[in-house]
Order: sequence, then structure tokens, then C-alpha cells
Amino acid sequence: MSSGIRRRSVLTAAALGSAAGSLALSAPASAQAAEVARATEPATSGGSSGGGGLPGEDGYELWLRYRKVDDAGRLKQYRTALSSLVWEGGGPVQRSAVDELARGLSGLLARRVTPRGRATGAAALVVGTPHSSPLVRALVPAKALAGLGDEGYVIRRVTDRGRPRTVIAANADRGVLYGAFHLLRLVQTARPLERVDVTERPAAPLRAADHWDNDDGSIERGYAGRSFFDWDRLPRLDERYTDYARALASIGVNGAVINNVNTTAAYLAEPFLTKLAALAGVLRRYGVALYVTANFAAPIDIGGLTTADPLDAGVREWWKKKAAEIYGRIEGFGGFLVKANSEGRPGPLDYGRTHADGANLLAGAVKPYGGIVMWRSFVHDTDANWDRQAYADFTPLDGKFADNAVVQIKNGPIDFQVREPAHPLFGSLPRTNSMIELQVTQEYTGHSTHLCYLVPQWKEVLDFDTLKPDAGSTVAQVVTGRSYPYTHCGFAGVMNFGDARNWTGSHLAAANTHGYGRLSWNPGLSADELADEWTRMTFGNDAQVVTTVSALLLGSWRTYEDYTSPLGTGYLTHPPDGSVTGHFEPSPTTTTQFHKSDRNGVGYDRTLATGDGYTGVYAPATRDMYESLADCPEELLLFLHHVPYTHQLASGSTVIQHIYDTHFSGAARVADMRDAWDALRRRVDHRRLADVHGQLERQAAEAAKWRDTLVAYWFELSRIRDERRGWLQAVVAPADTVLLGGELNELPVQVVNATGSGLRTDISLDVPAGWRSEPATAYVDPAGDATVELTVVPPRTPSLTTIHALPRSGSVQALDASLRSFAKTVVVPPAARCLYALDAGTSSSPVLKGYTRLSPDSAWTEGAGFGWVGGRPEATDTGLFDVVRRDYVRSAAPTVLRLTLPAGPATAHLLTGDPNTFNRPLIVRADGKELARTPQLDGREFAWLPVPLDGGPSGRSVDLELSTLPAKTWHLTACVVLADTP
Repeated sequence: MSSGIRRRSVLTAAALGSAAGSLALSAPASAQAAEVARATEPATSGGSSGGGGLPGEDGYELWLRYRKVDDAGRLKQYRTALSSLVWEGGGPVQRSAVDELARGLSGLLARRVTPRGRATGAAALVVGTPHSSPLVRALVPAKALAGLGDEGYVIRRVTDRGRPRTVIAANADRGVLYGAFHLLRLVQTARPLERVDVTERPAAPLRAADHWDNDDGSIERGYAGRSFFDWDRLPRLDERYTDYARALASIGVNGAVINNVNTTAAYLAEPFLTKLAALAGVLRRYGVALYVTANFAAPIDIGGLTTADPLDAGVREWWKKKAAEIYGRIEGFGGFLVKANSEGRPGPLDYGRTHADGANLLAGAVKPYGGIVMWRSFVHDTDANWDRQAYADFTPLDGKFADNAVVQIKNGPIDFQVREPAHPLFGSLPRTNSMIELQVTQEYTGHSTHLCYLVPQWKEVLDFDTLKPDAGSTVAQVVTGRSYPYTHCGFAGVMNFGDARNWTGSHLAAANTHGYGRLSWNPGLSADELADEWTRMTFGNDAQVVTTVSALLLGSWRTYEDYTSPLGTGYLTHPPDGSVTGHFEPSPTTTTQFHKSDRNGVGYDRTLATGDGYTGVYAPATRDMYESLADCPEELLLFLHHVPYTHQLASGSTVIQHIYDTHFSGAARVADMRDAWDALRRRVDHRRLADVHGQLERQAAEAAKWRDTLVAYWFELSRIRDERRGWLQAVVAPADTVLLGGELNELPVQVVNATGSGLRTDISLDVPAGWRSEPATAYVDPAGDATVELTVVPPRTPSLTTIHALPRSGSVQALDASLRSFAKTVVVPPAARCLYALDAGTSSSPVLKGYTRLSPDSAWTEGAGFGWVGGRPEATDTGLFDVVRRDYVRSAAPTVLRLTLPAGPATAHLLTGDPNTFNRPLIVRADGKELARTPQLDGREFAWLPVPLDGGPSGRSVDLELSTLPAKTWHLTACVVLADTP
């Protein structure tokens, strides 16, 4: 791709309409020159290089790398067939196709290729539609294009008066574009063209990229930096938007939803409409329609109405006018995506209406313009009915949705878990348009740290036979409109793109993006084919590279599953939050409502006979298979059944032994993956070699956390020893605790012995420099435990520190990576040492001993020493963490906390954070000056903010204004003020 330097272009939206063609025309010359230079540059150029002299690459080009073909024979054939590019004209989308061919072939052939208006020489590549090109019309009979629609195409080798021609032909410009990318893909992957004869059309009409990006630049479930949609600079355009559109088109994606499903209504009004129009203009040149997530309460939030009731005449009129306004501003606007009555979002159920009523309200508004509404079925009021609620809510509404509304269904009934069955709604809505929602970003599958290639998982779902209406009705058949006569159907993928230079945060994560798009075009493609194709396009055609990287991709899902979620257990990560840290680390003790582990067994009973009845929503044959403990697929055993730890699997192993074995072997395979990757030195450029090596090193460390945490958890519950291994494990409880600085604190540590012998065990704490801690010794019975009190004295200064309990007994292995052996501590000074020791929270929350409550009721009064002046904050008690961090005061408005200070300098230490979700910066001002601010914090992160103060020669009152970013909320958890000492 082109340079993609962030926020570089200054083209305005006002110029977009007249410049659309010139934008496309201006790119090729520089792009071609860059590709030729890149293809022919000396091996020592291009930044850092590996042992083989390969130029360093940063991953920005994704799979659209157009390097010189390295097979001399193939290169000669390609140069003969493709050096002459014939294009007789067409619209802006065809122009994009020709530009891409010129760019790509210039690099691949290492010679400049430019389009010309007529064929000369012995061979040529001819591109166009029968309407735009007489030559195409003459070379490709009309019947060859019959039935291909506007997006299908043919690529074939023909003879024109004895001269060979390679032709890309389609009925419409978008088909030409997709055909161009297909031809380039063939060259990139070194396929022969002598007898090429390809006829393709997409399996489904809707193939959307869903972005969960927010207007402040953050991305919900984003692991590749911040959003590359820069709303502060739009409608000024960035080169990266064009490269984004190219990437989508190259894999067949034809729609982009650019804002979060948890959205504000602001996107439906100015200034966003002007910004959206500019962005849509770029996407449109690559056949990509722009969609927006609509907030159902928009008539209230931005329309001035008092209701959003879908049956209210005023609401219907508002949406009608709003749709007219949007379509008048944004050419080719696709329509709306809606998340309603789910996780606190507004929706039609707020007014006693149905999801169909809500969808039809918006569908009616966009129908005159050819727009559609994608209505998400992801609804769950409680954890207990999560698996069945979407089925219960939507099946009674079958046939009641408008013909331009589509129900968007997640691949499984819970939430993008590493393993869950296909969603029972697939096949259950014969009269309601349906599409599948897949998650490309790895929310529950390791973020961008763990390699987890999800195409094999998606293939299992797509190939699942719903048996509705009859055998052979796979999920793929349903969502492509082959099982039922849907007018709209297809795919939505929650994207993993951000502003990271390589787009996805790790080089290998882009394989999921590529795989999603290609499957949405053709769900019949195999995971093996797609892994091979992506590897060749991204790293080249070296046989060892292709074999190694393909194997890494194809084995990674099962490896991740082995060391995280055995036998379909699912949902073992921290509870939901909107931060980038959510759903990453293991947390079995806080998610027992999903895996139902107890001292006797593990698994969620979802049977009709003894459980919640979930199995009954499937077709009878599937229901019976899932219901039967003997017939249930073992990979879903613990998703559907609660079984004793000693339940025997088909392998002869017990469930608990399988848990032990897979967690140890899965974590060990990550080291093997790293070694296999490292063996590609001299075959992969040094920069990407080092980047991926670093990722796999981090994955190995995280896999050890999962292994040790879960193995320790299930041994502690079951007390059934591993037949092959023995170990010691430590548990610090509570794991989140308050320590008094400068004082002797006692920390209870439980040591568990998972061996067959009694052990004399030494237990110590790994603490930072400047801390003091004394070890202890205990005798621990086989399969038993003992608790010791370890003493620790932290420094007096407020701090946040993680300390680690380390049990040792000779050569016995210790599960040191278990998260339960760590304690996240907050160090606070004793109240007696403070000028003020304020524990912020609600009026009824517990308060740290010796500290004073700071609640919304703490208004300033003379003589009080501290209090709120003017507006007061609100308060929240989460009940999580320790007595200090569990609660806080908060406000979206600047709020003043007045403190009366004695003479002399002092420092206020303000603690901010949130036990659940990310926390905006806390900004502190006094006397009109900003004194300090924190960075934005992820969920469960806290920070102490020191603020210098001065009481002057005789003491005075200081007003601290607490605030944050506009329209956001600040948090204050504690405030301690210490006199500065010389």
C-alpha cells in the first residue's frame, strides 16, 4: 500500500464530489513507481534487514504486498501475459480496479505497467464491462456473465485474432474491481495463468466490516491502538482511508459500519454528517457502502422529542425526515445497524413494543432509498437465561420484520467464546432475513497477544447442519439465502483494525481479517486454503515459510483452547468491561455462574431433563445428541452438561486429568510455535521476524498464567491429583488488599500441596526494593493446604504494587504464574500521619479504619476542613476490590473540593480508577492552573496522582477543581494530604 502516514492528506469534503475521479487518477503514477522501486530495491535497503538481506517491513501493506515475483519462470510468463494493460474506460470504481492492477503488476513484474486504450503487441490484459468496453464485449460472450449480478466476474484466457488475451470481465464496475483483486491474488500466490478460467460471484449480498469505534478515538474491544477514524480532522481525508477501502475490497467486503454498537446519537447529525460524507466518498470508489450504528433514542437525544416509541407518529416522522437528510448528504448510504434493549441500550421494549416494531420503524425510513437495517439479536437480561433469550425473543417475531430488515445473529448463543455451539436462531427464522455476526477482533481469544486463527472455528459454525428446514441446511446455507428465500442476508465481522502501523496490533492477527472477508465471499473455502493464501500474500512463496506459518495458524485455535477453556467450559475471563484489558486474563473465581465448578464437578447443565432446557431449542436430532451424555460432542461437554471430575472421556482419561493434560501441553506448544517461527530467520524480514517472536514470547508468558491459574483452581476444588505431575501452589486471599505504609502488615497466604507426599515448604513474598518482608515455613500434607501469615512493611508513600507469594520445597514445581499467587495492593499512609485521610464513596460504604468518609453529602462548611463547594458529585459502590478501591465519587461536571491547609507545603495524593471498566483522566486544577492529570486507565487499573499544594506562611483554603475530558466522567477513590517534610 501507499505510505499511510497518519493524518497527512488535507483534501476536503467540499472537493470530494468533483475530485472523486482525479483522486483515483492521481494515485497510480506514484504508487506504480513506489511498487517498482520496492520490487527492485537492493536487498540492503528499506530499513533493518535480516540475515538473508530482506528489507524490513512494518506490516502496513497487509496482504497487498506487490513484491517482484521470485520464480524466474513464472515471472517471465506473467510479464508476457500481463505487461500490457488495456482499459477502454469506465466509472470511478473501475478506475480503482485499473489503478490497483497498475500498482500491483508494476510491483509484481518489476516493470511499470500503465493502462492504455487499445491492445497492442502479442499479449494483453483486458479489463472492463461489456457496456464500457467494446473489446470485452467481443471477447466474452454475454452468457458467460449471465447470473453473476453486479459483483460477479470472469477471468479467462482467450484468443483474439491469434493473440492471447487475459480478460477480467463483469456486468458492473464492482465486479471488475473484485476480479482485479482476484487476478493479483493469483500472481501473488504464484498460480499459473496459461489456462486460467475463473467464474465467481459472492455467496451473500451483505459482507460488512463492523467497527466498534467511539467518537473519542477509543475502540471497544480494540487491541491495535486507537481508532484510525479521526473525527477531529474529518472531513479532511487521510491516505489511510483509501488503503482501508482497498483492503476491504480486496477480500470482498462491501460495507463498513464505522461506529460502535454502543453509540451516541451524535453520528446522525452535524458535524458528523459532513464528516461521514467525506469518508463515504472514499469507500464508494472501492464498492464499499457506509453504514452507521443508530442509537434508538436519537429522537430524544438529538431530536427534542419526549419519546422514541416506534409506534408514535411523531417518532416515525422524525426518522423519516432524518433518513431523507442523511441520504441527501451521503451518496450510496447503506443504512443502519442497531443494538437495542441489550446491556442497557435503549430500544422498543422500553415502550412495550417488540424488536420487530423497532426494526420496522427504521426500515420504513430508509426503504425509499434502498437502505437496510441490521438489527442485532444479541440480548440477555441475566446470565441465567443468556443462552436462550435471543431464541425466545426473536422466534415469536418470525415473519414480522420488514423485508429490508435483517436480524444479525452472533455465531454462538453466548458471546464469541473460544468454543460454543452454533446459535440456535440459525434456521429458526424462515420468514426473517438473517445474517451471521463473527468477531474478527479477539475479545475472548487472546486479543492481539495470542495467536488464535479463528477461521477453523468459523468454518465449524458455518458447516453446522441446523436441520432446519431439513438435512443439509447448514449455517452457511441459511445466511447465504439458500435455505430460505431471504431478500437480504450475509455476514458481519467485528473488526480488529486500529491505528497501529500494521493495522491489527500483531502481524499474524491480520490473517483473521483476511479469512473473514474471503469466507464472507465464499464460505466454501477451507481453512487450509485461506491460511496458505494469506501466508503467500503476506510473507511470499518460500516453501518453508508457507508450510510453517500455515501450520502455526491452523493449530493455534486448538492450542489456545487447550490452555484456556477445556471441553467447552467457556467464559473463564474477567467479567465484561469496556476496556482493552477486559476478557483477557483467567478469572475462574468470578465467573462460576458460567462454568458451575464446585467440589464435585464442573460444567453447565443445559439439558431438558435436569438443566435449563437450552438443548430443546435445536432440531430434534441435534437436541437428542446434545441431551445425551453419551452422544454429546466432547468439545461441548462442559457447555451442555455438569459432570463429576471423574467422568471418563472416550480417550479413557477423566475430565480432571484432561484439564491437567491439555493445559500443560497447550502451554508447552506455544514454545514450540515460537521455535518454529524463529527457524524462519533469513526467510522472513528481520523486523517482522522480531515482532512476531516478541508476540510469541508474550503469548508463552500469558499461556503459563492460564495454565497455572486454572490447574491450581480446579485442583483446589477437586483435590484430585494429576496422575503425571505434582506441584505446589499459593493463594493470596484477599488478592486485592490495603496495606498501611510504614506499618507492619500481615498477609495471609494459603499453600496447597498437589503431590503425594507431605512437604516442608518455605513461603516468601517477592516485594519491590525498599519493602521489608519476612518468610515463613509450614508443613503441608499431601493434597492438603496450610495458611501462613507473612509480614510486610511497605514504604510510607502512597503506591500501587503487585506482590507475589512464592512457595518452595526442594525440586517440587511451583505454579508461580498462577494469578491467585499475586496480590494487587494499594498502599495508604496511616490516618494519624495525614493532614487529611479521606476515603471517597457512598454515604453507606465501608470506610478504611481511621479514615474519614468523603461522600456526595460532604458539603463544605466553615470549620469542616474539607468539603464540596457548589455542585456535588455522585457516588458508586461496586462491592469489588478492597475497602478503599471498591467505591468512588464521580461527576461529568467540574467539581470543587475545598481543603483547609496548615502553613507550609503539602502534597495531596488522589487515587483514581474503576474496579470494572476504563477510567478517564482525572484532571486537577487550582487557581485556574492545571496542577496534574492521570492518563486514561484500563479496567481494574488505579493510579495515585500527586498534587503539590502550599498553605503559605499562615495556612489557607485551596479549591481543587476535579474534571476530565468533555462529556466524560471523572472518578475519585481516595484523597490523602501529607505535609512535606524536609
